[in-house]
Amino acid sequence: MNPSASGWIKKFGEFVKPLKPIKLSLRDLYNILREHRFVYGYSSSSIFNFNIEQEFSQDEIEKLNLVTAFYYTYNIHHEKFQFNDFVLSLLNFFNSIEVVELTLWDKFIAGKDARQQLERIIHEHVQIDQNIFTKHFNKQTTNSLLFLDVLAYDKFLEKEINTHDYLKELEYIILNITNDIYAFKKARKKEKKSALKQISDSLYYQKKKQYDVDLNYRRLIETKFKQVEKLYFLDIATFTIWEPVFEDDKSYNFIKALGADMNIKKEFIENSLNEMTHFYFNHKNSSIFKTSNKLNNFYDNSSQLVIKLIKRNSKRILKEISQSRELMVLLTQSTIRELSKEEQEKVQFQLLDILKTIPSLAIFMLPGGAILLPIFVKLLPNMMPSAFDDNKVNQTINENEDLI
Repeated sequence: MNPSASGWIKKFGEFVKPLKPIKLSLRDLYNILREHRFVYGYSSSSIFNFNIEQEFSQDEIEKLNLVTAFYYTYNIHHEKFQFNDFVLSLLNFFNSIEVVELTLWDKFIAGKDARQQLERIIHEHVQIDQNIFTKHFNKQTTNSLLFLDVLAYDKFLEKEINTHDYLKELEYIILNITNDIYAFKKARKKEKKSALKQISDSLYYQKKKQYDVDLNYRRLIETKFKQVEKLYFLDIATFTIWEPVFEDDKSYNFIKALGADMNIKKEFIENSLNEMTHFYFNHKNSSIFKTSNKLNNFYDNSSQLVIKLIKRNSKRILKEISQSRELMVLLTQSTIRELSKEEQEKVQFQLLDILKTIPSLAIFMLPGGAILLPIFVKLLPNMMPSAFDDNKVNQTINENEDLI
């Protein structure tokens, strides 16, 4: 199953078809999603064990977990699971909230196949910003809000409330909690506006530039929402206010006060803080907590993208590169010394010629794609070491001495 290629929703259906539907409460589902860190926008693993060797990228894990969450939510409201009905239900849900409009190209690719239409919607949904050079800076916030869709889908299946209005209200709460935290932290105006714009850009309906707290949200969270919704609000607040070391008890007291406003028991408030602590210490070296340096953040995420592309196309890449003895030698030499400017230009020129022949590597041909080439050159020998072993290359040269 490859969530970046066409047909993965059908594969997902084949996987869940023989499974006995498990009836979870929405609260139980939330606990599972939080255990897998889905609610923080950075899932640690897929909820289902798909028993395949392929290593999923972070975006692919988020896609799988989002559809899995929808699957469990559907089962809450239906005695029998029919995959085609489930897919149509999800399409109707997305149409009802009017948040994802497929381009003409997407519609052409998907055609009338409901599963392919859903794939395009999920793809647009998890990767809202399609510009590879900016999306890495905001997708963390975007993906941490994906549970809003699960809550809204649950309401859609209940058929007792206008899903559009419900989602709008959830967004209003999230935006004001974030506003409240930045006001509390006395963040610099520029930092606050930047953070709130990032969150606002990730929402569907709350698009106005709201930089002041509407304290009416406190009354709403106290009386209107279910426990699972309140726990999510609390976790979002903990995630937003989080610092590796709290300078004093003020941040801790803010979370306690917010939890008390929602009538959440103290043990659940402590649990929210503990879960966030575990999440931080398990991921403190990842790009999630490196947003202060956007250049490093871009490099880290771009490296992950290139690693994924190399792994997926390793056989084809090696086959093409091995046909150029000079390129093999230069790539090998790049692991032990810095190439001259002329050599670097040769490598880039020859690599671009090769990459043009591999459709799935077309990203390097896009405007700005050449920025990824130095990362590609650096990572390739390390990820395919046997192909770039000095002795092996020298042996190849000796065997072909008559070609000189």
